[in-house]
Amino acid sequence: MLKMTSIRYELKPGTKTVWVETSKADETITEDVYQNIIDACGWFRRLGGSEWLERNYTPKGYKVCRLISKSPCRTKKTVRIFDWNSEK
Repeated sequence: MLKMTSIRYELKPGTKTVWVETSKADETITEDVYQNIIDACGWFRRLGGSEWLERNYTPKGYKVCRLISKSPCRTKKTVRIFDWNSEK
């Protein structure tokens, strides 16, 4: 079990690079759910979205610690932060 924080952003009207946070949620997920999220990145890229995976060394090995997803219209963005140190 590990902690995942999801932060959703929307593009501020009239700008190209300013993001406004719309919601924030914390969840506890299993490693199977984590693996499903990471495996789905290629599928979302093929749909036209943008997926950016930031990997780091964790107690479980070299894993994704932060995932940034942008919608195909590029007006919405979701950042998922995986906290491997909170695992019990």
